[in-house]
Amino acid sequence: MKIRIVIAAVVASFITPIAFGQMYGSYAKPQTQPPQSSTGGQQKTTTTTTKTTYPQGVKGYLDQQLATSKDKKFHVSLNGKDVALTPVKFHDEKKLGDNKSSEAVDMKGADGKIYEIDFVLSGNQVTGASVGKVNGKSPSSQ
Repeated sequence: MKIRIVIAAVVASFITPIAFGQMYGSYAKPQTQPPQSSTGGQQKTTTTTTKTTYPQGVKGYLDQQLATSKDKKFHVSLNGKDVALTPVKFHDEKKLGDNKSSEAVDMKGADGKIYEIDFVLSGNQVTGASVGKVNGKSPSSQ
């Protein structure tokens, strides 16, 4: 009788982990490992994240705008007309306070005129642009 109890206990100790699938690790789900690379066992992990980067300053902003434009020019609307411009001269940045500043850029149009474009920056990122002067005069007097 004692032998039957011992046998039942031994069988139960082997069957219980299989039935519940959680004890003794040998019956747990196998863990998959990434394949070994050919770099001698050292693995390099490359993570790709999509992050929108905004250009810093007027120069970076203009570089991005020129790169994405089909004709590689900066476009503004003046009196309802599209004007394609090429940067010529960057003026010094002026502080406006509250982490804001402005910077003017002289740009040459296809019509031969020089346009002064005033860019407004907030935290070193362009937040606005307007035509300040055309050939040294206010655009409204043109």
